[in-house]
Amino acid sequence: MEAKKILAAFFILLSFSSFSQSIAEQRKGHLRTQANLAGGFMFSQKDFRTYLTGDFDLFIDRGVSITGEGWFNFKSKDKYSTGLLRNHSFFGGFNYHPVKKGKWDPYIGLSPGIAMVNAREHCAGNCPDNIPPTVSGVAPLVSGVVGCNYYIGSVFNLFVKVRGVTGRFKGDLPELVSLHEMKITAGLGWNVSD
Repeated sequence: MEAKKILAAFFILLSFSSFSQSIAEQRKGHLRTQANLAGGFMFSQKDFRTYLTGDFDLFIDRGVSITGEGWFNFKSKDKYSTGLLRNHSFFGGFNYHPVKKGKWDPYIGLSPGIAMVNAREHCAGNCPDNIPPTVSGVAPLVSGVVGCNYYIGSVFNLFVKVRGVTGRFKGDLPELVSLHEMKITAGLGWNVSD
């Protein structure tokens, strides 16, 4: 019974979307958004990270969109871990979409951002007996993105995106913590017409 309700809701949304102009035909004024689970690789730490991420593109022109993005880092370390413990980040900027019309929508963008970081100094000697305190703070980030959307009707899109991030965090730690990372996300997104 639940599957029938979900299928009915899907077709109702699809029928309402046919009344609006498709994002594949006219991008200006459309909003594309998504939220999903994603992964990242921290280069200096040689560590894979898992995230809950969400983003949006608001098309201000056929080839330019304002973008915003957030990444929430799931805890993956135990209470004795050192180094970078958490790395939440937020970005805002612009994306350039060279193909102005059609179902395929490749893009490239530049987005400065900010990281909210939790880190712990590497401990000397017997760490479980003398755990250094956790340091929290913010760090500026510079980021570039490449990706592609494929529009399905006027409601849904499939997407894949790779974001390169660079930055460093100091706080009260004796040495800088590198925030250089490659973030990857893909899945199903939503389109909203003006």
